[in-house]
Amino acid sequence: MRLIRAELLKIRRRQATWVLLVVALVITAVIYLLLGRSLGGLACQLDFGDFGFGECIVEFPAAYALIDQFAFATLGGVLAIVYAAALVGSDWGWGVLRNVIARGESRAMYLLAKATSIAIALAVGVLVIFVFALLMTYATALVYGISVASPLRGRGLEDLAANILLGYPVVLERAALGFAVAVVLRSQLAGAVVGIVLYLGEGIVTTFLTLAGVARNAGNVFDGGLQIVGPEWFQYLPMTVGNQVLNWAPGVSSSPGTGGIEGLFLRPVPLELALPVLLLYLVVAIVVSIVALNRQEII
Repeated sequence: MRLIRAELLKIRRRQATWVLLVVALVITAVIYLLLGRSLGGLACQLDFGDFGFGECIVEFPAAYALIDQFAFATLGGVLAIVYAAALVGSDWGWGVLRNVIARGESRAMYLLAKATSIAIALAVGVLVIFVFALLMTYATALVYGISVASPLRGRGLEDLAANILLGYPVVLERAALGFAVAVVLRSQLAGAVVGIVLYLGEGIVTTFLTLAGVARNAGNVFDGGLQIVGPEWFQYLPMTVGNQVLNWAPGVSSSPGTGGIEGLFLRPVPLELALPVLLLYLVVAIVVSIVALNRQEII
């Protein structure tokens, strides 16, 4: 606990903590305002009323599909990679590890305390982004005259909790990958760059493999229609499996386009498989970090 408290104090004083949070909130606000009236098209039901005129109403839990992209998936995931890599990678450049080892601290315990403090900081950060995105849903709807239903109707609180509980492990797993790369390469820049390249590169690879599979099955159109296949092996890759977990969050699976091109042609990985694989990647990343740090010579 002493090490965790010390790391949390350092996190609170790090400029990167506040800069990345402000950047996330600004990007979220800008994208919501740019969406304008198309916000309703992301999670909309038509109410024709008594006169036959359609009115678009943003419904929950479908509205969580966009909120999850900011808090957990695209924006949240990338910033988690950068943040974790920046926090752990800077310890080599600033000579922190040399001082820690000189005090007789266990390398493994120090790294676990570092990882735990980052997990706590990310929990606070994603909750702030999630709530802010939820508020921006109402603000954007107000600006453009779109009606928004109450998020507390029906299974409101259960759907809210399910989105957070499924989204937070995705953020942790992606942060752990950036964390591991930064420890192995002993560089915050390398951890951030490699993590982002992995994130973007994996998306390109999975899209290519999906299209290749569609091309192979194109002949089935004449034999009764193009069949949805899968799950395929590449849906279990580190970044992609996080998207598979999020696809089971209430409101996400029912929103058009949220599953990307893979969602059009491939069956999703069942949650009972996707979540354990996600957690396995997280554990392996931390174990690799500990093994790598124990083998490094700190001068």
